Amino acid sequence: MTRLLTHVAILCALSTPSLAADLTTQFDARHKACLESIADDAQDAYELGLQWRDEGGGRRAKHCVAMALFALGHEDEAAYRLDALASGADGGTNETRVKHYAEAANFWLAAEDAERAYASATAGLKLKYDHLDLRITRARAYAMSGRYDYAETDLSSVLALDADRADALRYRADARFHQDDIKGAQADVEAALDLDPTSVETALLRGEIREFVRLKALEAPDEE
Repeated sequence: MTRLLTHVAILCALSTPSLAADLTTQFDARHKACLESIADDAQDAYELGLQWRDEGGGRRAKHCVAMALFALGHEDEAAYRLDALASGADGGTNETRVKHYAEAANFWLAAEDAERAYASATAGLKLKYDHLDLRITRARAYAMSGRYDYAETDLSSVLALDADRADALRYRADARFHQDDIKGAQADVEAALDLDPTSVETALLRGEIREFVRLKALEAPDEE
């Protein structure tokens, strides 16, 4: 009887808000440490993450395992695990799930799987429709699939909410360039460089657009 009462007391203690908060803090700290260890030794972080998961580390351990897999070059497996985590019963709050969908979508892009990147981004947008990074990622998936008109639509939606997103301007410049909207592409790429003059990617895109314009001018018949 005494042993039973002791067990009941322990269960009651574990259910108190203060202890739950302490456990959350401990799990968050271990999660942070696990992620930071990836930069030092991704293989070791992966193995420790698996061990922690098997010990009951839950979604934080699963997330660390996925991130370690990405660092080890397994982009598709990492993305698959993040999608499963985001949609699973232990995926956490909607905010956490959206974060995992965003990571999965970017990892699918790294794996050059535009279809799955689109699916992950769209799943995240269903939870938070105005998530700008997810919308940009979905636009990149569209562009990878050659659907530049859809990419432009998503990027225009982003810029309507935040006109100072240099990355969205650069990606829209590229989408417009591929649709032969040269003036639109030029306007976007210049605006992007005004916001972020140090972007190598934007400077390269501007060079590509300028070279296209130069060659087109050479092809035009001389005016008499």
